[in-house]
Amino acid sequence: MKRVIFLSIILLFNTIVYAGNILKGIRISYNITEDQIRFIDDHFDFVMTPFLSHEIRSSIQKPKLLLYRSIQGTWTNFDQFDWEHINSHENMFCHSDSANRSPETRILTIWDSWLMDGADLVDSTAADAMDHWVNYYAVTASTQVYSFDYDGLFIDSAGHKLSGGAVNGVMPWDYDDDAWRDGRYAALSFIKSYLPDKTVIFNGLHSDNGADSSLSFTDGAMWEDFVYNIDDGSYKGAQKWWSAIQCLQAHNKSSDLVLVVKKPGLVQDTQARIFSVASCLLVSSPHVALALADWSHQRTVQYYPEYEISLGEPRGNFTVRGDSLFMREFDNGLVLVNPLDAVSRTFTLAGTYYRLVPEGGGPIGADGSYDGSLTYEVVSGVVDIPPVSGLILRDSPTTGVAAPPSQPDGFALAQNYPNPFNPTTMISYRLAQSTRVTLDVYNIRGQKVRTLAKGWQSAGSYTVVWDGLDDNGEAVASAVYLYQIKTRELALTRRMILIR
Repeated sequence: MKRVIFLSIILLFNTIVYAGNILKGIRISYNITEDQIRFIDDHFDFVMTPFLSHEIRSSIQKPKLLLYRSIQGTWTNFDQFDWEHINSHENMFCHSDSANRSPETRILTIWDSWLMDGADLVDSTAADAMDHWVNYYAVTASTQVYSFDYDGLFIDSAGHKLSGGAVNGVMPWDYDDDAWRDGRYAALSFIKSYLPDKTVIFNGLHSDNGADSSLSFTDGAMWEDFVYNIDDGSYKGAQKWWSAIQCLQAHNKSSDLVLVVKKPGLVQDTQARIFSVASCLLVSSPHVALALADWSHQRTVQYYPEYEISLGEPRGNFTVRGDSLFMREFDNGLVLVNPLDAVSRTFTLAGTYYRLVPEGGGPIGADGSYDGSLTYEVVSGVVDIPPVSGLILRDSPTTGVAAPPSQPDGFALAQNYPNPFNPTTMISYRLAQSTRVTLDVYNIRGQKVRTLAKGWQSAGSYTVVWDGLDDNGEAVASAVYLYQIKTRELALTRRMILIR
């Protein structure tokens, strides 16, 4: 597959055309195919990955690409850190016994990662600077970002409070909320100083977790596990939802923010999906991105058709009707959100609207195949918004949503050459945009004989050769055959003649 340092901060999303569209994010950490990478390059706005790869860098060009490195121990270990060096310096780790700072007293988190000491930081000019964790992390991670020309660094596990539940109840011997917070503040500021012209985003954004100060040290942050519990998918409650919305609203004009929804069964739970997307739209701006993930399929690359909704530019910020119905108007529609656990709300529409109804979505196939689309349902008058749900309404069903005409400029299927032929012929076609393509040969009775192309392809011209064999490698008889190219939006068919 395929820096000079400028003394200015480049924000993650500020080069993306916003126009009320949903900015989309994804993390790739598992086996991923070239077809999936092409899909990601075409459809997402930012990508996080732990992989150091010139191939990844050359393949992912359109989205912003961030290097994923955790500040909490072995999650950083993708064979890119010198763990022999790290293990030989006990001060880098958190310990449960001040009198015995040794491997036996290192604290292991519930995720089987060693708890690293975010306060282990010294002056960068110190002779032993690389023997201290934050110094080592900043130098190593920033070197990797520049060496592979990634757009920035994503710092995982940079939360400013530590709970006993995260470390099996064994807290560091000298743990203190304020000291832990101040240590992470210092770490974030120090790491950013090594990446002045790159984007630095941390994971650990919470309204009660030092968000204002942390965002002053970095370019942005991620609010992970938005309102749903990963384990059982239960709703965390309206107060948790409101806390997140307030935090994102307060910073959505100055910081790059990522809202992450992780929920088992999300593929089937369209209500939760619409609620999540509508909630994001309440605070959307050119700096707010969304990532949806069905945690039942966490080791898959996923995409959802709701990502494609476009309501145009927002008309101001959200408003609250009564004490619980949240609304935001856009040039081409509006969103309504009811975050209450057990109370329905109603709203009277001023005219006829088209309610978004997603179909399909979820894992992207190894061949780049994807099954998802947007449909609409006409609504008017009084509409009901059940507990923990949302409505995304458009003035018209298709404006602003990708809906190509029957044969867009640049899309074509040429007549095969030669024709008639024996035993081979060439079939050429042109794609106006990146899309999933299938090119099949059928006999005159409509039975498929051969698949010549299948998967995601970029815009451009292509030529394939048919050798007169079927999918089993056997020669077919002299006859008239049909060849058809299909995308998600349309299909074109031509005839050809094989004479043996």
